[in-house]
Amino acid sequence: MALRYGLLTRFTRDLDAARIQPLYRFRSDFEESLVAGWAGFSGRLVEKAAPSPLAVPAAYVMQPFEVKLDYRGKSWCTVIFELGHNELGDADEPEYRLAVDLVQLFTEVGLEAPQPVPVMRADHQVAQKLHAVSSVGSERARDLVDLQLLDSGEDLDFGQLAATCIQLFNYRRQQPWPPVIASGDQWDTLYVEAAEGLDVLPTVKEAVAWTNEFVRRIAAAAV
Repeated sequence: MALRYGLLTRFTRDLDAARIQPLYRFRSDFEESLVAGWAGFSGRLVEKAAPSPLAVPAAYVMQPFEVKLDYRGKSWCTVIFELGHNELGDADEPEYRLAVDLVQLFTEVGLEAPQPVPVMRADHQVAQKLHAVSSVGSERARDLVDLQLLDSGEDLDFGQLAATCIQLFNYRRQQPWPPVIASGDQWDTLYVEAAEGLDVLPTVKEAVAWTNEFVRRIAAAAV
């Protein structure tokens, strides 16, 4: 989301990606790039133990890493990086995006402008967020924020979106499509924190109602 919308989306400290290569190949290529570096930055990859959440198939569990970044040979920061697999071709045809205000963060301190980077196609991102926010016991009130931003910021093809949602929900076989979103414990607070300063609905009650209407719009576009 941050790569798409920059400072106009919620703050996050981690970075998620999906791989199209085998894990060993992805890791090898990533480590080579970190060693080669860019504009004085370099780094190393530290693999962490994957979680084992109850009732979540192993294929859906993200592999966590820490990316230890240096600048001119001195320790600079650590980025939490989580890697998933190419579940339903969601990494096969990426969009290339990089928000202007993120580019300016580099150029304003004298670094060269970074190039757009591959991001998950919007229909896959919407489908995954709808699945996550509608899961039993979900704590992902933040996805209500992201869904509003994707709807307002992208020219969504609702026919394609419906097909992708149906495919994902059928593949995961956890809850039926179309889902009904219901507010969970602590969602009031979680939503307000995620929505702070953003152009989205102010309360979780309104956001849940909006999201259920969004689901109905998608479902109605199914062929």
